[in-house]
Amino acid sequence: MKKHQRQFVFLFLFLTLGSGILVFSLRTMRLEHEPKVEQGVEREAPPPVPTSQATLIKLKQLGARWKRNQHGQVYWLFLKRLPLVDDDLIVLKELPEVQTLTLRGVHTIKGNRFTDDGLRHLVHLPKLRYLDLSVNYRLTDAGLRHLVSLEKLEHLDLSGNFKYTDACGELLAQLTCLQRLNLNQTALTAALLPDLSRLSRLKSLSVERMVLDENTIDDFEKLPLQELTGVRIDDADLRLLPRLKSLQKPPFPGYRWIEDRHLIYLTHFKKIREVDVTLTRGTSDTSQLKHLQALPELEILAIGIGENSEGPLDRSGLLALAKVPTLKELRVGPINAPALEAISHCAQVDKLYLSGDPGQLQPADLACLKNMSSLKKITVQVDLVSDALWAALGNVTSLEEISFNRGWPPQTEKPQFSMASLKHLENLPHLKGLDLNGFPVTDEGLGYLGQCRSLERLDMDKAPITNAGLLQLRHLSQLKKLSFYGSKIDESAAIELHEHIPQCWIEDNWCCGCMAIHPVAQTK
Repeated sequence: MKKHQRQFVFLFLFLTLGSGILVFSLRTMRLEHEPKVEQGVEREAPPPVPTSQATLIKLKQLGARWKRNQHGQVYWLFLKRLPLVDDDLIVLKELPEVQTLTLRGVHTIKGNRFTDDGLRHLVHLPKLRYLDLSVNYRLTDAGLRHLVSLEKLEHLDLSGNFKYTDACGELLAQLTCLQRLNLNQTALTAALLPDLSRLSRLKSLSVERMVLDENTIDDFEKLPLQELTGVRIDDADLRLLPRLKSLQKPPFPGYRWIEDRHLIYLTHFKKIREVDVTLTRGTSDTSQLKHLQALPELEILAIGIGENSEGPLDRSGLLALAKVPTLKELRVGPINAPALEAISHCAQVDKLYLSGDPGQLQPADLACLKNMSSLKKITVQVDLVSDALWAALGNVTSLEEISFNRGWPPQTEKPQFSMASLKHLENLPHLKGLDLNGFPVTDEGLGYLGQCRSLERLDMDKAPITNAGLLQLRHLSQLKKLSFYGSKIDESAAIELHEHIPQCWIEDNWCCGCMAIHPVAQTK
């Protein structure tokens, strides 16, 4: 063999042998890092261990309530208002799967010796997400240091604990996963806010005695809050609200009256369901109500009419309410006829509460309500009751309930109308509830009411009716509740009526006290 041929063979053998060694080395390294295999099966994690019966017995002895998951492990623990001592909580060491723990009101129970030191046992709950320590008014800032190790804690309720000071803010700021924090009914002040502003996941905050103003808005603005309750905010500071961009609804209750000129500051809140508005210029200028069209979930609206101003009537805002599709309940008063006509375009509203000065609103003016095709419940000021009112309501064929606002103190003068005007109610095929308490309904009126076959509830306390007249209601086969307190009806007459409508609950004050004839249970 020639020399150059031998060199080529030796090179080929060298490369082949080297490749084999390299492959063998790589395979060996891979096997060393792969999980151990026993008899061809990979090792699996051990199955979850259920909470032991011995631990459950301890919980029962404490008076606890609990829930277990599909593996039999306690994950929900309820220790509310129990006479605990600190070391009773040592049982938590045996409950590592607990995610929800309620220790509310332990200090309200006689015999407890529960202190800050008892909270040291929480370190055994690495999966804890929800913790309620409310109404334990002897707990102090010192106890909160035991919570710092709870890395998954999302909800913390400290409400009703008066010994916490603003110094606890530094500890709270270390609960970096916190999403909901309740500090209601505590002595904590706005001095705490710089620490709380470090909680980058906090979505809900409930406080007390904290003011939202120029001095605190910067700290509130740093929080990604979707819900804020309990703050105090003056009308002059409502202009600051748009800076809280993540809030879904205003930081005050829905029954707070807002002047119409401030409505523009609420338009970025997309979760508002209820607003109470005062028209500062009365019905002379309702244009600011147009801002309500920006609230996609608005369901309940109360409109208070301020002093009427001189000038041309502007109904634009009232007419704009028809373009709020979610609006279901509307309370307005005192109102006049032109404003009521504008409101009648709200065909989506199903509940309407009206009050008005008889000098500004006549019963016949309610005829426009027939345009409200969805209207089911109406409450009218009692001094508007007349023949014309019954005629107007009889045209609103969608009505299911009619009631009356008697004012405060309640009006004692009985409304005047002819019994024959009640005949208009026969035109309401869906009428289920009728409030005639204090009305001078006579046997003649009962004859017309007896034709309202859809009635399920009829109240006519103090009505001057007789035993014979009462039986005219015997054909109301849907009637479930009938009340006539203060009427001179004998129990025997009521029993006779009940034989015709056995499903009805009949109330009166026989024998100088409340009595009732109960409905007869229906059998299938």
